[in-house]
Parts: sequence; structure tokens; C-alpha cells
Amino acid sequence: MVLALAASRNLWAVDWPWKKKPPDEVTARCVIEPAEVEQGFPGRLRPKVEAADSRSHPLAYVWSSNGGVLTGTGPAVEMDASQLNPGVYSVSAAVQDAYSHRASCVADFRVAPRPDSLTMACSSGPEVVEPGARVEVRAEATDLLGHPLRYRWFANAGTIEGEGSAVQLDTSGLRSGLYTITGRVEDGLGGASDCVITVKVEIPPPILPPPPPPEPLNIAEIVFARNRQALEPAGQSQLQHVLERLRTERSGRVSLESYADPAEQEPQKLAAARAETVKRYLLENGVPESQIATVVGLGGRRGGLRNRTLDIIWLPDGVHY
Repeated sequence: MVLALAASRNLWAVDWPWKKKPPDEVTARCVIEPAEVEQGFPGRLRPKVEAADSRSHPLAYVWSSNGGVLTGTGPAVEMDASQLNPGVYSVSAAVQDAYSHRASCVADFRVAPRPDSLTMACSSGPEVVEPGARVEVRAEATDLLGHPLRYRWFANAGTIEGEGSAVQLDTSGLRSGLYTITGRVEDGLGGASDCVITVKVEIPPPILPPPPPPEPLNIAEIVFARNRQALEPAGQSQLQHVLERLRTERSGRVSLESYADPAEQEPQKLAAARAETVKRYLLENGVPESQIATVVGLGGRRGGLRNRTLDIIWLPDGVHY
């Protein structure tokens, strides 16, 4: 048997013409968080690149920036921007595979100026003065950005003398009352801060002479019968009042001044016995001996019943008799 092959002028392969594979492509997209910080921001910014290789080749990353300090490697790093001045900066990432296919991207971030903060506190001394005295007034002000400061002072009465952060209020001619001092500090750029303090002007009261010193006071007169040293009811009644005063005014003392008529028997001894009778009565009723003094004499010049009288003299504290 003879086999004959049919010849064909055109031979076609499967999938002809062959399709070319797409070229290798690397893409990159950069982001940074946060994208805006305040000057002096103490934290870290986080730059990141979202990269892809169409053939899934491993990628290498190179970072750069026109400001700040970058740390780390790979698709995500960190940046210290604490020393940057206000402005707009950028961070760049270059991404490449082993076949020199590469892509790059840029992310911008902004450093905003710190808001100004101006504060002022005032103090004065003394807080209470007499008319004509001077009051020292002092201010303590701070400006976060360090601007030169200017101080201004106002008072609703009196005269402000001096300038700057420390002045004086002259209170000459002011009446007694409360007066207000207002301080203001300005940075020349529209920033300002105020403080208010109050000063009291007071006319001192007149100086009065000291009160007269206390004087001895006769608080009892006990009359004895002729030639007798015993207490009679009237005398005992008076001694009860003396006891009451000694109990309520323990800082005082009493002086027993006892007399006898020269015509009585042994008048000197009789006067002493009468003083002893009264003293013993007081002691027996709880009066300390330190609160009792005795004086004995003759009553020849006193006349009548006074020659036979024992006087009890009250001696206030501090009085020596």
C-alpha cells in the first residue's frame, strides 16, 4: 500500500502569532503620617512607601529627605523633625528590583509655627500702706517664642513711677480705700497679657496714751470690838466678798492693814492678832498665802472706829504696795 501525504502550502502553529509578555513594571506611592506637625514636635513622623513589582521581584528601598533625620530601612521608616523650622518639606523613596526596574515617589509634610503664648503675673508689697507710702509692683512675664516685651502700667489713683517690669505706686494724697493697679505686657506682634492687683491704703488710728496703771483699792473695812480680836458677823460677811474676788481674779493679792487704838490693851500685839485672825480665815477658805500680805500699825491719828479697823487693800497684778 502506498500512503500519500497531502502537502499544504501553509503550516499554522497553535496560538500563532505568539503573544509577548508585558514588560516588568515597578510602582511606588509615598505617604507620611502625620503630614503636619507643630514646630518642635517631639514625636516621630512615619514615612511609608506602597510599592509593587508586576513580576513580584524582591524590592530594595532608598530614602531621602530635604529636612529632618531619617532612621530605619525598608518600606516604612521614621523621621525626627523636631529641629526643623516652619515650612514645607518632602521625603522621597526610590524602589528598585534586581533587574534595575525602578520607581520613585515623594510625600510632602508641613512644619507649622508654634502658636505664641504670652503670660503675665503681678505681685506687690506691702499690700496695706499709709497714705504717702510707696508700693513696689513687679511683673513676671513669659513669651513662648522669646519676643522682646514691652510693659505698660495703669492705676485708678496715685502715681505710677518707673517703667519696665518693676515700678512703684506713689500713694501721696490718697484717702483710705482699695486701689487697683493694672499691668499689661505686649510682644509688638499683637500678643498681650494683663494682670490686676489691689492695694489697700489705710490711715492708721490715732495713738492713744497708755491706760493708767491699776491702783490699789480698799475693798473691805472690818471694825473690831474694843480689846477684841475675834471676827463679828459683819466682818465675816465682808470677808466673803473678799474671798469671791480672790477666786475670780487669781492674779491679784490683798494687803491686810490692821490697826489698834493706842488706848486698847497692848495695842501693837492686838493689831497683829487681828491681822492674824483675818489671814487665818482666808487661808482656811483656800486662799494661797502668796496672795496675802500684812501691815500692822497703830491708829492713833485715825480717830474713832478707824483706830480699830482692819483695811483689806486689793492689789492688782503688777502693783507693788
